[in-house]
Amino acid sequence: MKIGFIGLGTMGLPMTANLLQAGYETYVVSRSRPPIEQALSMGAIEMESPKTLIEQVDIVFTCLPLPASIYEVYDGDNGLIAGATSGKIIIDHSTISPALNKEVAKKIQKKEAYYLDAPVSGGPMGAKAGTLTMMCGGDEAIFQKVLPVLKVTGEYVQYVGDVGNGSVIKLINNMLVGVHTAALAEAFVMGEKAGVNPEVLLDIIRRSSGFSKSMDWSVEAIMDRQFEQRFSVNLLHKDMGLALDLAEELKVPTEMVKKAEAIVNQAKQTYGNEDVAAIIRPLEQKVGVEVKRWNEKE
Repeated sequence: MKIGFIGLGTMGLPMTANLLQAGYETYVVSRSRPPIEQALSMGAIEMESPKTLIEQVDIVFTCLPLPASIYEVYDGDNGLIAGATSGKIIIDHSTISPALNKEVAKKIQKKEAYYLDAPVSGGPMGAKAGTLTMMCGGDEAIFQKVLPVLKVTGEYVQYVGDVGNGSVIKLINNMLVGVHTAALAEAFVMGEKAGVNPEVLLDIIRRSSGFSKSMDWSVEAIMDRQFEQRFSVNLLHKDMGLALDLAEELKVPTEMVKKAEAIVNQAKQTYGNEDVAAIIRPLEQKVGVEVKRWNEKE
């Protein structure tokens, strides 16, 4: 079975590496040259365009940062849809709207090809370790057919129903990431201001009812003052916007999410390219404290 992968970013490149390590003949396309060179060094084969790539493979994975990237890769004379033929399978790992998933799926169905929306959670660390969570929407028979390939990069791979359902679940997840991260920023700044050791605070909350997985992602990085991008504030803000659009479409009130989105947006103005842990930084500056390990304080 031949595999194609388009989008060799912080998630796509390690996922491609796992597919190559598993023995799949893997073809790649990406806008950035350095990731292409890394993929080639691992044994991947470069193609000129999404169209030429899908013509060579059985399954194509895409992992793209923005809705505009989907149109760029899927549409046009050199896009995936132009090259799709009967029986080809396209699986999208991007975080986009359910409506865009359905739009793409309809175009692919006209070519008698198949489409799954399969967004992922677990970050670059999970992509590298092959332990991602995947939520997959589309034809269940196609899902079962490709499941062995999905399990190369995913530890928990779940079928969730129709096309678009994967994106609904992913947007809800990232919506919660925004809310939790905004809340933990306030909590740990409050603790620091009150004179509580943040390591002690984190240890106790980990064992208590106020814990969320976002703390494991962010608080250690905050205390170490390590804000290098794993999942950027910019991308989180994009995902929260998509979630709010979906909530409006469904007529579901989301007042708490809107407040968290405003906090994320504030952090984005200065720290958009940093990790989501940096959401705490504007509040630290406002209050006049830094949440860091006490043994590192001057």
